[in-house]
Amino acid sequence: MTELVTFGETMAVLSSTRTGPLRHAESLRLGIAGAESNVAIGVRRLGREAAWIGRVGDDEFGRRIVRELRGEQLDLRGVRVDGDAPTGLMIKERRSSATTSVLYYRRGSAGSRLRPADLDTDLVAGARILHCTGITPALSASAREATFAAVEVARAAGAMVSFDPNHRAALWTAPEAAGVFRDLAAKADVVLAGEPEAEMILGARLAPDEAARRIARLGPSHAIVKLGARGAVAC
Repeated sequence: MTELVTFGETMAVLSSTRTGPLRHAESLRLGIAGAESNVAIGVRRLGREAAWIGRVGDDEFGRRIVRELRGEQLDLRGVRVDGDAPTGLMIKERRSSATTSVLYYRRGSAGSRLRPADLDTDLVAGARILHCTGITPALSASAREATFAAVEVARAAGAMVSFDPNHRAALWTAPEAAGVFRDLAAKADVVLAGEPEAEMILGARLAPDEAARRIARLGPSHAIVKLGARGAVAC
């Protein structure tokens, strides 16, 4: 059995190799980044089977993503190649030794065009855990539909649903995200939220332990509020 299935957008990343404005850079390092695929990689490195579902462009960036994820031994049968949209791109600029700025080129990307029909429902239903984040539903209306569709498939199959809101302000506002986060939290078995995300879900700023209890009352059997360097609290 596949231990974990997750889905979302994985992007190509270009990082400057020297500190300073990007306009002065002479070389960039190419890599990949995706919150969801990172989770799958972590699970696979622990010796468990993991799969990632997503869309990549029919381009060199998309092929790089597939190559790297295959190198991590992820199950990629749920990956779709989109011939009509490019792979999303992230550019990291090291402004100083302590500051990095990030530029996204993901509007209209292949990953943002994820839709319910892209889901390998047998793969989702056959997993022990479905892990989703709040990034995917922020990408587009179709990606939001795919998120809820995947959750329903997993729930119907008796799989555990894990949800990390992972709010990205560059994609949508807190008020836009709050209702979606609340709905997903209510359908999840495990919720892992930072303090600001817990406030978004609950509509109020509460002490972390009380926030975890309130989130658990929405439906999940385990609610974790992450506190950064201070650890976490769980209910």
